[in-house]
Amino acid sequence: MDSPSRFSEDTNGFQEETYTPRRLPSDLPKSLDDRQPLRNLGGETEMYDAWQGQSQFLTTPMPAQPLAFNLSLNDPTYDEETTHSIEDSDSRLMEMLAAQAAHREDEATASDEEAILADKLLPDKEKKALLQRSLQMAASNGDAERVRKVLQGKAKSFIDVNAADEEGRAPIIYASCFGHEDVVLALIKAGADLDKKDRNQWTALMWAMTNRHKGIAKMLLDHGASSTIKSSTGRTAFDFPAPNSEISDFLHQNGYHIGDVGTEEDFYDNGFSQDKFEQEMEENEMRRRMMMESSMNLEVDLSSLGMDERPESPDELEEQQDFIWDRCLNDQMFVFQESELGRILDIIITEMTPQRSPSQKPVPANILFLGARYAHYHASPDLLATLLVSAMDKINSKVENHQWDMTVLAFWISNATLLLHYLKKDTGLLEATTEFQLQLVELINEIFILIIRDAERRMDKVLDVAILAHETIPFDDLEFVGEWKLFNKKKAQTPEPISYKPPPPNRRTQPSPRNVTSLLSSTLFVLDLYDIHSVITAQILAQLFYWIGAELFNHVLSTRTYLARTKAMQIRMNISVLEDWARTNIRVPEHYENGSLSTSGESTVDAARKHFTPVIQLLQWLQCFSSLGEKQDIIGALEDTLAQIPRLGPQHLLYAVSHYRYEKGEKGLPKEARRHLTNLQADMKKRAQQIRQSRNRISLGPDSEPRSSVSAEDDASTGAEQHEEEDPVSDSLLMDPAHMLQFSLPTTVDMRITYGAGYGGVNREREKKYIPTVPPEFLAKLDLSAGGPSLKAQDWVNGNDDD
Repeated sequence: MDSPSRFSEDTNGFQEETYTPRRLPSDLPKSLDDRQPLRNLGGETEMYDAWQGQSQFLTTPMPAQPLAFNLSLNDPTYDEETTHSIEDSDSRLMEMLAAQAAHREDEATASDEEAILADKLLPDKEKKALLQRSLQMAASNGDAERVRKVLQGKAKSFIDVNAADEEGRAPIIYASCFGHEDVVLALIKAGADLDKKDRNQWTALMWAMTNRHKGIAKMLLDHGASSTIKSSTGRTAFDFPAPNSEISDFLHQNGYHIGDVGTEEDFYDNGFSQDKFEQEMEENEMRRRMMMESSMNLEVDLSSLGMDERPESPDELEEQQDFIWDRCLNDQMFVFQESELGRILDIIITEMTPQRSPSQKPVPANILFLGARYAHYHASPDLLATLLVSAMDKINSKVENHQWDMTVLAFWISNATLLLHYLKKDTGLLEATTEFQLQLVELINEIFILIIRDAERRMDKVLDVAILAHETIPFDDLEFVGEWKLFNKKKAQTPEPISYKPPPPNRRTQPSPRNVTSLLSSTLFVLDLYDIHSVITAQILAQLFYWIGAELFNHVLSTRTYLARTKAMQIRMNISVLEDWARTNIRVPEHYENGSLSTSGESTVDAARKHFTPVIQLLQWLQCFSSLGEKQDIIGALEDTLAQIPRLGPQHLLYAVSHYRYEKGEKGLPKEARRHLTNLQADMKKRAQQIRQSRNRISLGPDSEPRSSVSAEDDASTGAEQHEEEDPVSDSLLMDPAHMLQFSLPTTVDMRITYGAGYGGVNREREKKYIPTVPPEFLAKLDLSAGGPSLKAQDWVNGNDDD
């Protein structure tokens, strides 16, 4: 198109055409240094497909955005970004959970707002502090009614809705973090600052995004919350959700285009399919929820559960060289001086916190083993003995001081097992550390018991109310013989209509079998997190199943409230939830016997079935014995019933019948059946006495020494031949919940396969994971001391060539 022209007259009257340059559009660059951001040209074109009979929309390709790389070697912001990335991770949730727990504790002792206002002795400054703290507690705990009362009542003049607490967080930060939508709405109506930051420069919208509270995120955006504010690391709120996630799709559907941000994967990796991405996102989300739940159940720090753990690069594992086990190379040992041994052991044992990354989990075992190699091959036996004895004393003290912290126990049982594997695999240390290996076995057994006792202690608080008292099907209209309801008769209630909505909060907080399975899941999560050997993990779960079965059996048999067929039916349904958990979280121990190529051992499903059998058979007896009177052949029907419940003795059946709660109109056990059970009990006592006498004669014979004690399995009366793997019927009435099952360590073959490349050497990645090395960052920590470094890089590489 030609430029516009103008005509002008000269002095002679002729018209002269002059050309004026056309003004360029303002969005075009004027020079090479003038680079403006490109506009987003994301239009759509509709194309009708006659074959499919529908329209398709073609999107215009998006122009590439200019990249902004800082190629300077002296980038002042590099160290700051590296430092802040740790603080900007999900580990901040640990601080929020701790603050919420503190608010819940303070809420029990908090005074009523009206009482604070009516107290004339309190100055206004103290009233303002108390009322402000009351608002913080209510916002953190989700008490929307109390928040409205504080913000709209007489206390309004004393309240600053944007004031931060001692942790630097405003009420809207707490409400957005923990998903209290009603509280957020009340604070917004009260004029809360939606862009208020905490001390880590996170806004309420960032907390809602990172915790997947999509309703709160939309509410904040609808009311004007800024999505361009940056945190301390330069991330905006839209950088937190992953693409194609639930909250991302939700915001897209509501008109908020957050873009494809939040991932660290290579865009050009064609092998990374969408299905794999979604699967990994679901696994990460499930793992994150398990961390949060385990932290609350086990009362441990979130940082001990790997909340801020980032996967290590596989290139780091490929750089490791093969380890030589039959001789000690100069670069495969840990050189140290005896004068610095105490400081080194303090760093790797006393001051060591449970580590989660694959390279740092086995650091104590690796350093102790590499140090033992140096002491054995290049130093003296005295230095080796000093190292091992001092290390064992400090490990015992560490375990004793943290016997109720499951993460510490799991961390050290993992390192102790790995160290035992190292010592058995090294041909030189195998014979030189025999006594220390026995001490390691005792240590592993002790930690094994402490883990079980800690889990039992936590489950004992909820076992009765969650399994025995929880009513899936209420039977309020039943009447029992000898029980009167003249004064406490309940009014007839209409059944609640079936609803597919989630239960209200007051119903969800009621104890249920979910409380027990949640504790089991948390325990299993910690065991898997710290790479506990599968043989030990399977035995821990089996011991917990035995304890649960024994406790339930004793409580049902000794509590008359539970000795009824309706109650037995409810308890059986609750136990089925535990059985479902065992099937879902099945663990098979990697135990190999007699050169077999397949694993053998008791899985979690087999252990649950075995140890729940006594209580399940007791519940079956409670549900069926009252119907035996309806059979023509009563003794025959009784024998058939006894054949189906072999784990119960006659004393259990008679006791349950004697203390049974009969419903009105329910028949009792016929007399001939009772006499038959009494005769069976007498015969069983005679056989048990004969067995004990024969064993005493054998143990006191001339060719054998007398035995000081007899195990619980040896006191069995019958059934040992029929049930080799099951506990035989005992002549005692109740089970012993404190009884410990036989514990066995993984064999040398088991550990070599688990910590190695497996049969055939196919799993090289796993073998590299368990090569005894020390991360460079940990070597730097050991190199720092007030008196000067005793370990240097050249010492590690060159070693000691005195030999």
